Amino acid sequence: MTRAEARVFNITSEKFASYFLVTGGPSTIKKNAFAGEAAMTDTYDGSVTYNYTGEFGFLYSTPAVSFRFGFEVFKPSLLSNVTATNAGATDMYSIKSNITGYAPKIGLELNLQSSPTYRAFLSAYAGSGNVSYKNDYTILNYPGVSDHSVEAKGSGMLYGGSLGVESHMTDTTTYIFEFGYRQMKIDNLKYSKDVSTFSGAKTAGDPVVDANGDKRILDFTGGYVTIGFRFYM
Repeated sequence: MTRAEARVFNITSEKFASYFLVTGGPSTIKKNAFAGEAAMTDTYDGSVTYNYTGEFGFLYSTPAVSFRFGFEVFKPSLLSNVTATNAGATDMYSIKSNITGYAPKIGLELNLQSSPTYRAFLSAYAGSGNVSYKNDYTILNYPGVSDHSVEAKGSGMLYGGSLGVESHMTDTTTYIFEFGYRQMKIDNLKYSKDVSTFSGAKTAGDPVVDANGDKRILDFTGGYVTIGFRFYM
């Protein structure tokens, strides 16, 4: 291909792209993966403060709308050495809590404004989320209970939307920036292995509940910002 025949990038006429993006935002999960495990009056010196995700997939683009087919991986902030203290100010146990999840998803982008090197868009998407977590409990002062790990998993629908911009960066690569909001609540958590914990023996498949018998819920709902890249073919 000669210099005169070299491809001139025009975002309004490009059709196919692969993409990768990352998101971050405040978390509403907080202490919900372990709060009230032994007693509802226990307090904790740590909580999940941020949700992070990574997503990859493919985009089919037209001048008016674009279709996004992706796979998103959820990774809230990891907690280590969180101490549980009872009502008598005694440190009872420490926790390492690790939550992960994933969601295949499809989305639609409505192009609001575009030029050969730039476009602004509104997006909406839906997917099916699957989440698992593992809590490692190290006993400090809790007679009758030994160190153990609790593992559980659940699923829920994912919905969301965003306002974003896409701009040419170099050759056939663009970058995107979005402000978004997602809704995903996991309220059907079940133990994924047998374990003996503070409230007794649990069997794989049992619903996960706290010391009051209320089911444990992990809520990923909230706002986020996105930075990503698209690679047009």
